[in-house]
Amino acid sequence: MSVDEARDAAPEAGGAVAAEARRPVGRVFANREYRGICLAQVTSECGDQISGLAVAYLVYTRSNSAFLAAVSYAVTYVPWVIGSVLLAPLVDRYPRRSVLLFCDLARAVLTLLLLAMTFDSRIPIAVLLAVVLLASFCSPPFVTARSSTIPDIFEGSPLYVRAVATGRILQQVDQVFGFALGGIIVAAITPRGALAVDAATFVASFLLILTHVRKRPAPAPVRGLALGRLLRNLGPDLRQVVADPARRYLVLACACALLFLIAPEGLAVAYVRQQGHGALAAGLLSAAQPCGVALGAWWYVRLPPHQQGRWLLRMPVIGAALLTLTAFAPPVWLTALIWLASGVTQCFVVTSIAAYNVITDSALRGRANGLASSSICLTQGLGFAVWGLVGDAQGAAAGVAWAGVAGLLLVSVLWYFWPDDAFGAVWERLAVAERRD
Repeated sequence: MSVDEARDAAPEAGGAVAAEARRPVGRVFANREYRGICLAQVTSECGDQISGLAVAYLVYTRSNSAFLAAVSYAVTYVPWVIGSVLLAPLVDRYPRRSVLLFCDLARAVLTLLLLAMTFDSRIPIAVLLAVVLLASFCSPPFVTARSSTIPDIFEGSPLYVRAVATGRILQQVDQVFGFALGGIIVAAITPRGALAVDAATFVASFLLILTHVRKRPAPAPVRGLALGRLLRNLGPDLRQVVADPARRYLVLACACALLFLIAPEGLAVAYVRQQGHGALAAGLLSAAQPCGVALGAWWYVRLPPHQQGRWLLRMPVIGAALLTLTAFAPPVWLTALIWLASGVTQCFVVTSIAAYNVITDSALRGRANGLASSSICLTQGLGFAVWGLVGDAQGAAAGVAWAGVAGLLLVSVLWYFWPDDAFGAVWERLAVAERRD
């Protein structure tokens, strides 16, 4: 699963999402507001992938460092570690449409600033990455505001769950097309041109929300953000979430697996450049794994919940084994197929999210998902840094291969301690939720 799925794994009916993914999306796009939000989502998310590839390519070209290229991706995960818990209250305290508009405008301005800075080669890479980090802090409140606006749009309609499932599918499609388009744009009009395109996508998203989403008051307007109270509640909230063994191990499974499965995304640019290819190949190779994730999710949700549970730990083992094949430094086309297959194995995260939501009480679900998203984003960001360092020392192919070896060890340890007794009722509850929906 990509980080975008983890980020949107908010209190949005776990089993229902899996069930609705099997059904046609039907009438959801007939709603003008939802249509506008979806168009804004596609526009800005594709722009994010184009920009991410452009920055990584630019950083690697200037530094010849696989580590710094991977860090350019990793810094975008830092705000999610903090923002999933601390910035989410903004969405309840201010009108959600205003939050969406402000975040789009801020990201457009910061992306243009980044573009201007790339014309001066004396500006250190660390400063460029700092601007990327600052722009990324707008993403958590934007995504939370978007997902929180959808229930307001449908107001309890049964189309709500279908709308959530549609959004999940769009996330993966956005990644695939964003990376592929990024490769074409970087090759055709340079990384700077790609950053200009990214800024334009945020302006387009701003206009779509401005013209399609109607004004609504803030759900709970309060003066001040009470950050001290939020920080004091982190400890008790965390203990409450991890008290349930099934919930605890579902988060561990996702976090541990994505720690090593993220390696191809961070090292794709370095891998392509080390094999003598350019930006187009980098974009296509970067798109391979998200394409696999989309295909895997489409197939996996069609299995009965008990079968999904049976394969939950087997999938990351297969994914890790596939990544070890990169040690032979195969040609880019074959590497793309291997990484696509490893992306398919991330399908287990769909079941993990669904089960996690089904076994979590509604009153706790928001905090539980915020903490889970933070944990997953933390390990993904750490994965970018670790495998980037290995890629610097031994080459990008070795970095991905060692990620696969580490994954086999991690999942083996997790499998040894896996509480099978705690999960029998979990899969039954998930099956009941799917039948109900």
